[in-house]
Amino acid sequence: MDGTRVALVVANDRYDDPGLRQLVAPAHDAAALADVLADPAVGGFEVQVLRNASVQEIRFAVEDFFADRRPEDLLLLHFSCHGLKNAAGELFLAVADTRPTRLASTAVAADFVNRQMADSRAQRIALFLDCCYGGAFPRGMVVRAAGEAQVRDAFAGQAEVGGGRGRVVITASSAMEYAFEGGRLATEAAPTPSVFTGAVVDGLTSGEADRDGDGWVGLTELVGYVTDRVHRVTPNQNPQMWTFGSQGELLIARSRVRRITPTPLAPELTQAMESPLPAARFGVVDYLRERLFGDDLGQAYAAWQALHRMRDDDSRRVSEAATDAIAASGLVVTPAEVELVDGAAELLLEGPPLALTAAASASASWLKVEQDGAIIRLRAGERGEEEASLIISGPMGERTVPVRATLPAADTLAPPREPPHAARPPEPQHTEPAPQQAAPARQAESPGKRPEPPSTELTGSGTVELPTAHPAEAASRIPWWAVVVLIVGAVTLIYLNWPGEAESRKLWSDTDSTGWYVYRSSGDPTVLACFGAVLASLVARWSGPVGLGILAGCLASVLEDALLILVGGIASDESTKLFGVWTDETTAWLLTGAVATVMAAVLLPVLLPVLRLGRFSLWPVPRLPLTMAIVGGVLLLASALIQNSSGVSFFTVTRMAALEPFVTVALACCALAAAQGLARTWLVAATATYAVISIVAAIPAASEGETLAVFVAALLGNGLVIAGVVTHVLRPQSHP
Repeated sequence: MDGTRVALVVANDRYDDPGLRQLVAPAHDAAALADVLADPAVGGFEVQVLRNASVQEIRFAVEDFFADRRPEDLLLLHFSCHGLKNAAGELFLAVADTRPTRLASTAVAADFVNRQMADSRAQRIALFLDCCYGGAFPRGMVVRAAGEAQVRDAFAGQAEVGGGRGRVVITASSAMEYAFEGGRLATEAAPTPSVFTGAVVDGLTSGEADRDGDGWVGLTELVGYVTDRVHRVTPNQNPQMWTFGSQGELLIARSRVRRITPTPLAPELTQAMESPLPAARFGVVDYLRERLFGDDLGQAYAAWQALHRMRDDDSRRVSEAATDAIAASGLVVTPAEVELVDGAAELLLEGPPLALTAAASASASWLKVEQDGAIIRLRAGERGEEEASLIISGPMGERTVPVRATLPAADTLAPPREPPHAARPPEPQHTEPAPQQAAPARQAESPGKRPEPPSTELTGSGTVELPTAHPAEAASRIPWWAVVVLIVGAVTLIYLNWPGEAESRKLWSDTDSTGWYVYRSSGDPTVLACFGAVLASLVARWSGPVGLGILAGCLASVLEDALLILVGGIASDESTKLFGVWTDETTAWLLTGAVATVMAAVLLPVLLPVLRLGRFSLWPVPRLPLTMAIVGGVLLLASALIQNSSGVSFFTVTRMAALEPFVTVALACCALAAAQGLARTWLVAATATYAVISIVAAIPAASEGETLAVFVAALLGNGLVIAGVVTHVLRPQSHP
């Protein structure tokens, strides 16, 4: 949904009137709540904080907050202050310059807030009132003001708001609570958030308020969680929630917690794991590894548990295979150590989906952590020279990353930056509260699918809780200078291999021994690969691993052609004009190979880190895709050995004809060995691109020559290779 998420936090802890006791909690309430609401991984709100402002400033801010909004916007207004009532029982919110004897002119009337909410075009509004009306607290708790106020009556007009708009009002206590007679209320309490707001912040920060484990925190869930937390500390305080016009759950924040239960493995797998035959148990490891790298977290967690049990198998072969599968699935954190530069740094997580559910936390309060899927951002919150650890824990173990920061002095610290705007999740509508019960099923407020909740962290061996992470894939980006070099190189390749007029330039020639030759054309594989390199280079900075893979596949095809023709000695001796100079085709192929090599070298700074994170595992590898790739390579070799009616094959022309099957199978094996992540994606794209160009190269055998069998073998061979690597990417959850 395109709506904006905006929050206004109003906190008052200093009062001009001596009759209003100074409060400790509101300032801390405002800071803590603003942080969690602004966190792009949690609330994603644009947050404005007013602290100890005058009544006129607050009135203007509240009216401005609700005005000029769009229907799809989500608004959250939070008051942390004294709550007072006049002789008629009407509710007023006390601010810095409030005079209890002149509430109408010096306090913010609940009716004023009520009218602004009713007049707003926004369809989703939540109002939090942390004003404990008559709340009774034991000694040491932070409290607000005593006195009864009829909150429901003050905002009852919201029920008449039409147009599908929903308003929710949440208070820290009910209107029927009274202070204990003779009870002692400690005014010297330590500066902490109030019980109510503290529970709200904890529920959103930890994600524990997400009671149904779907990755989102709804208001009904939040109130239920807060009520339970408040009752543990002060049983006589009862947070309340009123809904006006809402027809579904109102989602307030993303959750870092999701409960996942390992799902049972297929009975065939379970039986094979218990087989007395070591060979049968060994065969199970491959299937478990497939599930471990799958997107089904329940199956992946069950496979992970099963592989750990198989590490203790009495068969050394089975034990080693299970150990290798577990090792290949580990979480990789880059870099392994962090030196904060200018007080900030960024880390990247790599691993299977189950490993990427790990959650990051800091060992020291000065180290601030933001996690957005596989990307972790660190920043330092204090001056001085500090050392700490970033702890990344998940179902597959824990990683500790040393962090060191040398920060500038206090007077040179930059002001805190505005939190970035997060993507706004679509919000279903609201249901009546059930604070101490499980949240009801959610209904969509508007058409369209709600996005899947992000991945999470799981611990333990049964039902587990996982910190949510948006499954965002972090693609490496090529610097601008490299993009320019790639584009210039690709255009140069086209120039070097431009066919010119029909049958005016030979691609290669072996007229002396076999009489074979091939003319260049606009559809020959080399020209096709050059054009593909141009297109991939143009979008290399934005296309991610798929675009890089296509570019790598095109360059591999050009380099293979250059090597085959130069080493095979079949370059044509006809003259061609390049850069204003007449030269032979051998020079053209040398230049082609040199340019393609330079382009490949430019890609190395991007591809090498990706390969390092690929976690290659030579065994076990998916057997079916590997078999398809090997059979495909055999067919490609056969296509080079098939003779025409004159008894001549391409292998007769040059023994280098075996290079193409070798390169194809080598690329496919690398793609299959990559356990996960960007490495597998770009290798699969490179393999598929190379195979498609090879199919194009075989078309003349069917359309112009008399060797249809050559084309069929090449088509089937490359098709099997493509099917094998694509099958590996899709990772179907097949059963043995």
